[in-house]
Amino acid sequence: MKYSLLLCMALLSYCLTAQNLVITNATIVDVHTGKLIEKQNLLIENGIITTMSRKTVKNKNEYQVIDASGKYLMPGMIDTHIHFFQTGSLYTRPDAMDMTDVVAYEDELAFAEELVNDSFKRYLRLGITTVMDVGGPFSNFKVRDAMATANMSPNVYVTGPLFSPYQPEALAKIDDVPIEKITSIDDATALFNKMLPYKPDFIKIWYIASPAIPAEKTYPIVQHIAQLAHDNNLKLAVHATQLNTATLAIKAGADILVHSVDDKEVTEEFAQLLKNNNVTYIPTLIVSKNYFTTFAGTPSNHPQDLNFANPTTYRSLTDVQRYTKETMPAVLQRFQGNTEAFLAYYDTNTALMEKNLKFLQDRGVNIATGTDAGNIGTMHASSYIQEVEAMERGGLTNAQLLKAATINAAQGFGLDATLGSITEGKIADIIVLEKNPITDIQHLNTIESVIKDGTILYASDIIKETPEQIVQRQVNAYNARDIDAFVDTYADNIEIFDFPNKPGMKGKEALRSQFSTMFDRVPNLYCEIKNRIVLGNKVVDREHVRFGDQYSDVIAIYEIQDGKIAKVTFLSGKE
Repeated sequence: MKYSLLLCMALLSYCLTAQNLVITNATIVDVHTGKLIEKQNLLIENGIITTMSRKTVKNKNEYQVIDASGKYLMPGMIDTHIHFFQTGSLYTRPDAMDMTDVVAYEDELAFAEELVNDSFKRYLRLGITTVMDVGGPFSNFKVRDAMATANMSPNVYVTGPLFSPYQPEALAKIDDVPIEKITSIDDATALFNKMLPYKPDFIKIWYIASPAIPAEKTYPIVQHIAQLAHDNNLKLAVHATQLNTATLAIKAGADILVHSVDDKEVTEEFAQLLKNNNVTYIPTLIVSKNYFTTFAGTPSNHPQDLNFANPTTYRSLTDVQRYTKETMPAVLQRFQGNTEAFLAYYDTNTALMEKNLKFLQDRGVNIATGTDAGNIGTMHASSYIQEVEAMERGGLTNAQLLKAATINAAQGFGLDATLGSITEGKIADIIVLEKNPITDIQHLNTIESVIKDGTILYASDIIKETPEQIVQRQVNAYNARDIDAFVDTYADNIEIFDFPNKPGMKGKEALRSQFSTMFDRVPNLYCEIKNRIVLGNKVVDREHVRFGDQYSDVIAIYEIQDGKIAKVTFLSGKE
């Protein structure tokens, strides 16, 4: 009880007071060298690492002592590419897929704002202690200056609206636009001057080129924006996915390329240009394909998403499955039945991006990890390890992956003096792991705790989901037919009844046995929630369930205790 009270007090006072700690017997992951530094003792004062040594730290002020024997400490990871105004849901980009007749875009934007604090906790739970929002509405500054200050959160760095020669019509209709159409140097200057009082952490250009808008035509504007940024000591990030636009962006003064080159193989000349100009390259390998899998109703159901994504957001990725051929919206129909062709395209595209990544890594270009989280199908926080896995498939070593996730990312945004490694004088943003990530990158999933600004946050306590979120996570796992994720939402002594009180099943192992058989046998299981009522720790769902070629309507009453489903009562009937 005393420990729980102290932890709650620490979380409540998180934004007000950095913690003082002594950490003993730690094994440090040196992300610069990819090696371990053993038997280290750390002194953390006011959120800063003031001492790191093999010598015993003199604990003059009787700070809390953490024995890290057998644990591996690495710097908090950095996601260099996210968008808070996007949720990751099917409905978050009406310019890419107009589903506003199902969910109004105004409602989606309101949900995005509501989601931010939830996303903060999920980022921290997964060891991501710094995020860069590389473009969004002016409300981005509120996220950084108000929400992140008042809540337990990662370090948040933002810019405002993107400077772009093209503005999607669907995004032009809202009051606080995330993308501004810039067609002249005067336009660029006006937006820059409007943004500057908000103190952006960097500037972003959406360098879109087409036959109607050739890159060479808008190059002088890009060059002008770069000059404005650098005159104000701001780095310039550029979205430029074609080799030609990426090359022009670097020549104009880009400091960061926020995506892979995906139209051609990169060249020795391009690699040298990146190096000569100290440009950071962020590959974002998974985001494009995630659009397609969402539109096709076939998300990957990665364990990170099933276990750590916001359950409501992730649910939307299967909303496509509720339609029949007759009711399928026209905008979705072209993605049904052409799965193999689309997958072949994205696999070819991904292979090219991976090849370019390895080529640039081998030539010493600064590579940083970023997800583009918030885009359709790419969840906040839970997409990060998936991006790391994709970079691994591209040929990067574990040491290179850890470097890209930490010190390279900090360096790319000019933050390496304060972030990115466990070093004296830097902010105490640290992940405590049970296993060594240098030997296996999957050991990033063994987080015991996260130290943020010197405050200890134990992994099991960072996210406290509501009863509704727990039940929705269970539904998501059911639709994914993932038995481990499904069973994980239930208490060990789960009891299942048929209404009103007829015993049906008891215990998690019985649940696993029955549902694993069902998941193996029925490939098209799908549960749609038609209606939901939440009453305290009870969630009452009206479920429309597809089971083979049959449908049934079920009332399910879930009771939650200690973060798990402890009791379910079913009232069912068939159509």
